[in-house]
Amino acid sequence: MSSHRRNSTLLGTGDAGNAAVEVAILAPLFIAFLAGLLVAMRVQHGSAVVAQAAADAARHASIARTATRARADANSSAMTTLSDRGLHCRPVVRLDLSGFRRPVGQAGTVAARVTCVIRLADIALPGMPGSRTVTETRRSPIDPYRGR
Repeated sequence: MSSHRRNSTLLGTGDAGNAAVEVAILAPLFIAFLAGLLVAMRVQHGSAVVAQAAADAARHASIARTATRARADANSSAMTTLSDRGLHCRPVVRLDLSGFRRPVGQAGTVAARVTCVIRLADIALPGMPGSRTVTETRRSPIDPYRGR
């Protein structure tokens, strides 16, 4: 009986050592998985917010009466959308306002392209990117009979 107890005691000690090794190997992998998941979620959220900012910019530009006013309204709208949704970046808003040159009665569109750099350095692990650039473009029709 004493040899049986001695073997079970030795087996129990060996199992505890194996568990410590498993935790030492798996813990960094689990942390890397969580960091990767957080990065993916932040990029996906950032892409959705930038897409909404581009849509808002195109819409606000399309209802302006002049190209100059459209540019100001689009920039303001994009900044407001990004700020309200918690995405803090310096967006670059590029507009295609060629639709404003069409004669009254002809359909035209405004395109807004918003580019934003999403910071990832605060959640990324070594070897992961520190930022990701997201660009989205949206179009909005210009009312062909609006006053100019």
